[in-house]
Formats: sequence, structure tokens, C-alpha cells
Amino acid sequence: MFDLKSRLFGLSLLSLLSLLLVLLIATAPYAGSSLTATPSEALVVSQQHWLAGWRETSPMQAGRTGAAVYSKGDVIHMLGGMGRAAGADGKLVVQMPPSEKMFLRTTEYARVKADGTLSTWRLGPQMNMARGFFSSTPHNGYLYAVGGAHGRNGSKLLNSVERAEIKADGTLGDWVLEKSTLNNPRRCAKLAVIGDYIYAFGGYGGILLDTLERAQINPDGSLGEWLVITDRMTVARYVHGVERVDDGVYNIGGHSKEGGGGIVDVEWSRVDAEGFFGPWRSIAPLQTGRFSLATAKHGEFLYAIGGLNGAAHLDSIERTHIDEAGDLSAWEYTTPAPAKMSGANALVINESIYLIGGNEGDGPRRSVYYANFNEQGDIGFLATSDEIDKYRARAVAREANRAPFPHSALVVEHIKKKLYSYLKVREDNGNVIWLAAPAQDLKEGERISFPNGTLMKNFRSKGLQRTFSYIIFIREIRQYPG
Repeated sequence: MFDLKSRLFGLSLLSLLSLLLVLLIATAPYAGSSLTATPSEALVVSQQHWLAGWRETSPMQAGRTGAAVYSKGDVIHMLGGMGRAAGADGKLVVQMPPSEKMFLRTTEYARVKADGTLSTWRLGPQMNMARGFFSSTPHNGYLYAVGGAHGRNGSKLLNSVERAEIKADGTLGDWVLEKSTLNNPRRCAKLAVIGDYIYAFGGYGGILLDTLERAQINPDGSLGEWLVITDRMTVARYVHGVERVDDGVYNIGGHSKEGGGGIVDVEWSRVDAEGFFGPWRSIAPLQTGRFSLATAKHGEFLYAIGGLNGAAHLDSIERTHIDEAGDLSAWEYTTPAPAKMSGANALVINESIYLIGGNEGDGPRRSVYYANFNEQGDIGFLATSDEIDKYRARAVAREANRAPFPHSALVVEHIKKKLYSYLKVREDNGNVIWLAAPAQDLKEGERISFPNGTLMKNFRSKGLQRTFSYIIFIREIRQYPG
């Protein structure tokens, strides 16, 4: 600070007013930021506009979906997951069929730069076992990785737990397996730490689980015995989202055991003095049922990001406001994600949100996107008019340059259900096949194109009460141009 009186001595009234105006501009915060600006920065900010969108930054070394994420300070860690590595030239290796995708032991980390972009990702210490569809959470200088799965299509369910020391510089030490293991193996369980207890919510352990269990964290970082809590959640939660707020937890969405779609249910409870949750209470539901979603918290807002509603990947994002009693306002749509994706991780650091990895329908991705928040809780960033024009031009170019699908056919028969369109089609070579794709309106005789998919033999559709000798599940259908 400086002595304003001495600096202003002898100035004219006009000069005084001019200086005060400069000072006001220099210290006025702009929307969505807690930073103050210098006079030159204030001029730049005044020429910027809010753009609802995302920017892209340094990609990970490996494509990852169903991975776990953690950050300390300016360091972001990605752990395990189902993935594929990049070649020496930085490009992804040839895509493998879904049944042959690899579950990873590797971890990697990047640092957040002053402008919000990320440094190049570097490898961290490997976990003791390949682990995907799991969660991680920190407590008192340790990071815990709990449950998950590996093996063919994630069929080997895990009840093991491992931890790593969090070093002062934000990097991790070696991973150590805990002696204490979950009572139930849990794939896609979510974690929270409240007090000295670590909690695991829901997941899949042979059936979809509506239970949670907890373990006490000892002073040396090791875990006590895991105990299943008798009070059950309102619904089974699998591939859902969990966000802790103070001493309460929100369970968000998940996979429906009836019909295979996403659920809209959201529930909330808080722990008592002994670390037990009170009765779970249903609160404001999502607008779109979704599973394999990412969730995030910023300020007084919660976010539900992307995921699947059944057959279709989603790019929609919903947000809700938390009141003082823990209740939620009605969920509203905000800026969509940069791509339709499931299995991604969302992470909030200061005023920025990062969306990392996931599956955009063509396998695990290395992509990392980032954006900021404005005062209304919407997602985007400040940009000049020129930057906005270039951003929109790139979006148009990406859409125009989408790679064509390898197959085309005529629709012979279309059975539309709530989540799926079942299509009997005739390919150009005369083959007649059945496809299952995200539900959409298509007419017989229409020409479509579609990607490679997953072949299912003797597939029984409960909704149709019909068995298909062969059917191919695909992520997307495009109406054939022309």
C-alpha cells in the first residue's frame, strides 16, 4: 500500500478524479473471478465476453475411463482405470475390441499452470494391482484407492484397498496394500471421508448394492476393520456420483437395475456424532437419468456431468443450488460438456473445473478440458470477440470434418422403445442384420450410416420379450447424407 495523501498533494481536482477512476478500474473484480486487475489487465477484461464453452489442454499419456482422480494444490493425479496407451508419436495405439481393453496399474500427474492449462503429464508410482471403476480419497497425508475391478470386462471384482503417502510437493509415494479389506467387493463404489472414517457407497458386488460400509482411519494411516452399515440407502447405487458437503453426502443418479437406463434419484444424509448416517432422504431429482457420470461441487452448486442414459452417451450438464439446510433447488441445465462422454472425472481447483478422460463412444480418451465458473454457477470462460469467433469456427469445422462411419444400410424395420431403437437393416452387400442403438426417429426405407459395434449372440430383450440370434449394439446412427 502507499500513502495516498502524499501522492495526491498538489494535484488538481481533475487529476485527482482521473487517478481515483484508474484506481477503481484497477481493483474492480470481473465476473467469475476473485482476482484483482492492474489498469492494463482491466482494459483487457473490459474487452472480453463470457463464452459458454470449454478449452482443451495437455492430454494424458494414456487414455483412461473409470479411473480415479485426486488433486493437492496445483497437482492433479489420475489413477488406474480401463485404458490404452499412446505410442511414441503421441497418437493412440490401434483401438482394441472392448473385451481386450486393458485395466491399468499406472498413475500419472500434471501441474496446473498460472493460466489454468496443465503441464505435460508424467508417470507416478504404479499401484499394486490393475484397478478400474474405483474411487480414491485423501486423509491426513495419505491417498486411499478402494475396490474396483479388473479382468475380462471387469469381471474380477475387488475388495482390496491400497494407499500412498501424499508428499509435500503434491506427488505420491509408493502404494501399499492395506490388510483391511471391504466386506463386499465393490465395483464402481464411491468414497467420502468424514472425521476419521472412510465410507464406501453402493457399487456392484454381484448385485447392485444399496449398502455402505466404513472403516476407521488409524493415526498411522492404516485402516481398521470395514463394517457394513445397517441403514440402507433409498435405492441401489451403481456407477453413480457422490459429493460430500460438510458432514453430509449426496448420492446422485446411477444405473437402473430395471431397464438398464439411468436413474434420476438423488438422496442425502449426514453423519451423527458417532459417525453413522441418519435415514437417507430423497431430494430434488435430476432432469435426466444418468449413470457413469462425473460430479463436482463449486461454491454452493453441485454438478452432474455427462454419463449414459442407457444406450446414448450424454454431453448435458445439470446444476443445482445447495441451501443452508442441505436441500437442493430444482436441477437446471447449464453449459454442455465438450463431447458426449461417460466414465470421465471432474475436478474443481479454485475457480476452474477440469474434465479428464472418459469414453466418448470410441474407447478411453486422453483428452483434458477445462473451464471456469461465473457468479451464476454457469461454466465457460472469458474471451475476446476474436477468440469467440475462432472458437465457434473450430466447432463448425470439427462437425463438418467428422470421420464417416464405415457402414451404411437401408432401414427395413424399426422398433422404437424408451432407450433403444431396434433396427433391421439391409447393408449394401445384401446382408440383413439387426442393430440396437440409442432411441431416435427413423423411417423404413431411410438410409443410415453406423460405426462398428459389439456383437451379441442369442440376446434376450426383456422389453421386447424377444430373443435375437445376432444383434449389434452401436453407439450412434447418422442419417446418410443425400
